[in-house]
Amino acid sequence: MAKTTAPLLSFGASGAIANTMVFATWRGIPYVRRFVIPENPKTVAQTLTRDIFRTLSDMWKILGSIAIAPWQTFTISKPLTDRNAFMGKNIASLRGDVDMADFIGSPGARGGLGPVSIASAAGIGTITLTFTNPAAPTGWTLVAVQAVAFPDQAPEAVLVGPVAEAEDAVAPFDTVILTGLAAGLHQFSGWLKWTKPDGLTAYGPSITATETPT
Repeated sequence: MAKTTAPLLSFGASGAIANTMVFATWRGIPYVRRFVIPENPKTVAQTLTRDIFRTLSDMWKILGSIAIAPWQTFTISKPLTDRNAFMGKNIASLRGDVDMADFIGSPGARGGLGPVSIASAAGIGTITLTFTNPAAPTGWTLVAVQAVAFPDQAPEAVLVGPVAEAEDAVAPFDTVILTGLAAGLHQFSGWLKWTKPDGLTAYGPSITATETPT
């Protein structure tokens, strides 16, 4: 893909020319690429990737602001969207797995630290998470511990749901209670939200583990 300036002796261009070149823009950046007719391979690997893509896409549609925020921050000044980052990193992490144990709830953003550990306890439709957090770097402030949970499954299977998310934004920032869950094995993923000395928000990378609400 090549960037363009005043393409075709003009100040803008879009579409295909004689099935040889395609002019378009990506996030405001004009570019040109070779015209190609996409293939539609149906190998086992391609089908698996597409099925995982569908599962993650369905999950993204029902995630709330708590779970989306780390991905929004991660993609600031990057040439991709929060959804694309979520999909790309999790497809790479989950491809070939039999469950969702390698799910990434937060990729980390702006150098935030992750939890030292997360202990869990199950209840009726609930998972209670107890965070052990690192010492804050000089000038940093821990402002919340956050988490998401969902029924465990094969990554390529149709999403079961429901998905729950919650946070603890009150000192000492150590307990998140996830509610509204069905009985059975669940994956949970927890991370930390920080404020940096310059006032910007940062997120730590997540820890993912299992618990079984009743």
